[in-house]
Amino acid sequence: MNMTLADVERCLGGVAEEGHQDIRIHAVKTDSRTVEPGDLFVCINGENFDGHEFAAQAAKSGAAGIIASRMLGETDAPVIMVRDTESALGRLAACWRDMCGSKLIAVTGTAGKTTVKEMLHAVLSRKYRTARNYRNLNNQIGLPLSMLKADAEQEVWIMELGISHKGDMEALAPVAAPDLAVITNVGPGHLEGLGDEAGVASAKTTLLRYLRRPGTAVVCRDYPLLWNAAREIVDAPIGFSTHFQAEQPDTSYVASFLGGAEAEGWGRFRLKTPEGDGEITAPFCGEHYAENLACVAAVARQLGLTRDDVAEGVKDMAVDAQRFCCKVGGDVTVIDDTYNANPLSMARSIRTARNMADGGPLVLVLGDMRELGGEAVMRHEALGRTVAEANPAAVFYKGDHMGDVARAYGGEITPLASPGEFLEAWRETGIDRGVVLVKGSRSLKMEEYANALCRELNAGAQGGTK
Repeated sequence: MNMTLADVERCLGGVAEEGHQDIRIHAVKTDSRTVEPGDLFVCINGENFDGHEFAAQAAKSGAAGIIASRMLGETDAPVIMVRDTESALGRLAACWRDMCGSKLIAVTGTAGKTTVKEMLHAVLSRKYRTARNYRNLNNQIGLPLSMLKADAEQEVWIMELGISHKGDMEALAPVAAPDLAVITNVGPGHLEGLGDEAGVASAKTTLLRYLRRPGTAVVCRDYPLLWNAAREIVDAPIGFSTHFQAEQPDTSYVASFLGGAEAEGWGRFRLKTPEGDGEITAPFCGEHYAENLACVAAVARQLGLTRDDVAEGVKDMAVDAQRFCCKVGGDVTVIDDTYNANPLSMARSIRTARNMADGGPLVLVLGDMRELGGEAVMRHEALGRTVAEANPAAVFYKGDHMGDVARAYGGEITPLASPGEFLEAWRETGIDRGVVLVKGSRSLKMEEYANALCRELNAGAQGGTK
């Protein structure tokens, strides 16, 4: 990181103190336990902690400076006072990006944000040095910290933005101020904080108001609420789709899932861009990945990459271990899709798993979808109907909404209490082939059930996964 304490003071609207131009900042930290000599420590107020209480420890660890919003006791490091440390962290990240002069791509949406970010990294790295935030460090703390870890040698920064409440995007978007904004989709996610799907679309498209000029918006056309909201802000967003339809002749970027490839865990996709239309293979499976692929193709084109670059780039992508990661043990494929769940991603995953089962047994190991507010009952009943359409051989469930799912499903559901009890119930089914999908909201730790079953089956990750 090529920044001095004087740069920090100027970025935050203050006057650089004498001698601070000689104090170099190595990294920016919000956790005092990770502070090393030369780091800048930002005192963040969390729900269960106050970073100001750890400022002295950060100074003892060699912090080159401390950003605080209230008076501290005696410390061995210079202190920069601000009104709000979280806001200051964002302003510092935005200033650092300006100092670096890098191009920033901001990615948001209800589902697929992290996957699109990782796919973009794999593809764009063929031409550019790129930076990206780790996993989903995408909120008011994670985004600026990710930007502050990037540097000027990385020409393109790919940053994911995640929101869950009204006002979140208004806090994040000015920090990112993207050259290119990507909205993957909208659906009923985080309704507790965003209201309804129209509220989700409005919140996501707020990002477009903060595009730098001349900025570019890449938006999925398959969601009318999203597309219409985007067009109210941007005159000509670039659209992508998963539908090869005559009514969208101006959509140049379209992809569809054609089914599994010969290599386990790989899929075949049809990808249409202005350069051509044909089949490609990639280390992931499922209809939802077609949407991601079309999105990435549209973004890549804006940065001078070709359809061939997209096809070759995604082959190098390592699929996240908890995002539709296929692991095979004997004749059973376990799909670990446990990173999170909302109604949109849950329905997609179930339907894709059904297609992958190809007439064989399908087992669903599901958990509640959290943060749905007043629509929780309705959305879990809809999940029950989706389960019924999938015609599973067995259903296991963890969470408070099992009754709502069961009411709409109409079949037998086995409640989950622990991975050990789940394995006992699994053995009793006698199922020795087919597909098992494990998915639920992050707080339910459904990965414990996926891991237990994989150990039982001696199942390992297949091509393209990590």
